[in-house]
Amino acid sequence: MTTLDRDPPRPAAVLMLTPRMVMGYGVAEAVAMQTRGLRARGINAVVGCLTDDGTYGDVPIRRVAPDRRAVADLAAEAGAPVVIAHASPFYEVLPGLTGPFWTIAYEYGDPTPELFTRDAAQRRAVVEHKRTEVYPAVSAVAAISEFIRRDIDWPQATIIRLGVDHVPDLGLKKEPAPGPLRVGALMRLGPGEARYKGTEALRDLAAGMPQFEWRFAGRGTEADAAQLRQAGVRVVLNPGDAARSQFLRDLDVFVTLSRWEGMNLPLVEAEALGTPALALTTGAHAEFAPRTYGSVTDLADALNRYDADRSLLVDDGREAYELVRGTLSWQSTVTELVALMAGAPGQPPPRRARWRQQVGRLDRFRRSLVDAGIRSAVTDQWERRIRRRSRG
Repeated sequence: MTTLDRDPPRPAAVLMLTPRMVMGYGVAEAVAMQTRGLRARGINAVVGCLTDDGTYGDVPIRRVAPDRRAVADLAAEAGAPVVIAHASPFYEVLPGLTGPFWTIAYEYGDPTPELFTRDAAQRRAVVEHKRTEVYPAVSAVAAISEFIRRDIDWPQATIIRLGVDHVPDLGLKKEPAPGPLRVGALMRLGPGEARYKGTEALRDLAAGMPQFEWRFAGRGTEADAAQLRQAGVRVVLNPGDAARSQFLRDLDVFVTLSRWEGMNLPLVEAEALGTPALALTTGAHAEFAPRTYGSVTDLADALNRYDADRSLLVDDGREAYELVRGTLSWQSTVTELVALMAGAPGQPPPRRARWRQQVGRLDRFRRSLVDAGIRSAVTDQWERRIRRRSRG
């Protein structure tokens, strides 16, 4: 019998931490799906974040600063003995929560710092700080892929892959009708991540293969879209869930030239909708896509083969669909996460506000004794006990 065959012990509540619960961010989608799954199992999962745009209205979300005391108070309010951070700056808070909390750093990874020009040194410092100060201090580390476990250089991390069944299962697709091949991508379109997302290379690829109908979608501005339209690309800005799924389903081929990915959620979403996906052999792509290529030239050749033989789209679409639908589910993600939390304390953490009140009363009482010239071993013992419990 394996761990997952049993119903492991589980906490009554969990606090999930991520910087943003905003449309267009894969981590936000993952946190929302995990929170819903935990709550469906009777675990009071609450999300703490810095920003929230209302996209995930059914998920209990609280604003919280990336501060040890603020996070501890929110966990106490939720009665949560488990705190799971899904991104910086909340990873960095976890070492200060030792004591009654079971802390988990759930790693989605950090793009290679050299793919950024403005803050590469800062990004490199964050990566090193996590490896030396965060991972050794937390209760457990999880990673969303084999690639991430290697990339963070923490071999003991538990791999807990994300799900893909948040997109509707529309079944397999038939061979597309004659006409221009519809080739597209879904990603954040702004300049900040353009280098690692391969935005410029995709734009050049589209401009160099005008025989295809190119479609890009994702989070961005009209200014971002204008540059792509100059290359002959149709752009869909900031699609909601339904529009995103329809966009991916309508493509004949999904492409990505991203130079780093811990998973690439849009890629597996496309595959789960029956659309074959082509990617560079970078990051975790080989774990989630049957078709990866060592160069843009090789990927372009694959597009030409699809154009010449549309039946390949059906075969490759089926292979990709069966791969992700058969291996990636949010139910499995939540089950494995609960198993990882099996060592968590059985009782919720102490109410920090209440302990602070007790410490305050203690200080006032102690001062009154000192003023009266009275001091005893009993008061010393009480002080040590209250302060020890207040630290958790």
